[in-house]
Amino acid sequence: MKSLVDQHKLLALAAVLLLFAGCKQPETIVVNQSPSVAPSNDTTATDTSKNEASFRQLLIGEYNSISTLDPLFVDNASAMRAVQLVYEGLVRLDSNGSVVPGLAKNWDVRNDSLEYTFHLRPDIFYHDSDVFSTGTGRKLAASDVKYVFERMAHGGVPPKAAHMFMDIKGFNSYYQEQREVYNPADRNLKGISGIKTPNDTTVVFELNAPDAQFLKKLATPLAVIYPREAVGQSLNSFSPVGTGPFNFSSRSADSTLIFSKFQNYYNASDINLNRVDIITNHSESALFRAMGTNDIYLLPQLGPQLLKNLAEPNRRLKASYQDRYKLQVTNGATEFVLRFNPEANLSSATAQTISTLARSDSSYVSGFPGNIVTADIADTRTIDTSNLGGQIYATFSQNPFVRTYLGQLSQQLSNYNTSLQMIKIQAPSRNTGLLFTANYPLIPDARWNTYKDLFRFHVKQAALLRSEIRGLNFNHYPWWLDLRGVTLPAAERLN
Repeated sequence: MKSLVDQHKLLALAAVLLLFAGCKQPETIVVNQSPSVAPSNDTTATDTSKNEASFRQLLIGEYNSISTLDPLFVDNASAMRAVQLVYEGLVRLDSNGSVVPGLAKNWDVRNDSLEYTFHLRPDIFYHDSDVFSTGTGRKLAASDVKYVFERMAHGGVPPKAAHMFMDIKGFNSYYQEQREVYNPADRNLKGISGIKTPNDTTVVFELNAPDAQFLKKLATPLAVIYPREAVGQSLNSFSPVGTGPFNFSSRSADSTLIFSKFQNYYNASDINLNRVDIITNHSESALFRAMGTNDIYLLPQLGPQLLKNLAEPNRRLKASYQDRYKLQVTNGATEFVLRFNPEANLSSATAQTISTLARSDSSYVSGFPGNIVTADIADTRTIDTSNLGGQIYATFSQNPFVRTYLGQLSQQLSNYNTSLQMIKIQAPSRNTGLLFTANYPLIPDARWNTYKDLFRFHVKQAALLRSEIRGLNFNHYPWWLDLRGVTLPAAERLN
């Protein structure tokens, strides 16, 4: 892994020089009352002429796979954090969890809270990409926003984003027609009636009912904006092209995603990092060893093994690590729900017994530092286990908290001659009686919410970072990541 960093230093510097040479003339953009001026091409050229000691590269480790950067297909917090490097929405969240301007410089809300009018920044450009006929990123238009929301409703994409915005007028009708009328020639709706674009810099949303969370939903990774040209005929043909602070540069064979600073970002002066690498590895111990060898500087979300090994019961980092690392624990939590699939070969009585067993055992929760993992544990003294026995199957999960919990539940059930096994499918079938769903704040998983819930536990986000990193904050949304203002010493000065 170390060799990957070394091999790309000169390539990354050359790439930065090329980006400076090809960037457009930026202009002064007013964001509410605070003007923010992007650096001129002359200033940028001066920056790149500095010696390599000024090159700052952040190396991030994630334990979940990042299979795509298509915002509608991201299915874990690791991928959601990566999406926020490349794209930006109409609005975004700050470190306090408050809504701040993004691609929209400001917006108006009608008195009845049923109409939102967003005024786009006048000169926002997409990253340069081959998806455009000239290879040069074109200007953002209001029609791009409308297209992104209509794509949420299309068949062939996950419905999670669409479920968040059903309160937009005409969204549900368009969604149902796209999903249920299979012959495009038989469809009557040409778009979502409640989304209007009176000109290239204005987008209007009309709602059926007030939605107090509407602005925050617009700030999620599922609502970022990208050009129509980026969408191909399949998931693999999607090109990650956005307007965010970093370009997606490449993906290497060993699951490393490389991002470089977007020099034409409207607030480029806020970006102190030249490059960001995300290294994925399902082995938590391998990720931590990489921190010890300077191949990773940040783990945004610790898994169960590292939490137990690095943190004291009071949630402080163990003394032996305090000189080199910092531990940050947020208040926001991901909710994991164990559910019963009624269509499977598993009786309701057996599912209820599993629920009672789960709610009576606090050992999983108590194994973690104080209140990082919580659950509603009932004092159930008598449990009827007469219906247990045989084999029970659960759907596969990549999340280490789910996997460790199912391992513990399996040991518990083995006391009653019951075998629990995960099989490698991620959607419930007749063979899988149990499944887990993950609900992120603002981004719930509604696919299986009609299935009876047997047990719930919540996991707070705990991040481990090198003590030299400055300006990195986390809010109470585990999927949130903002590298604006973040800095660290140049790579060769980080010990």
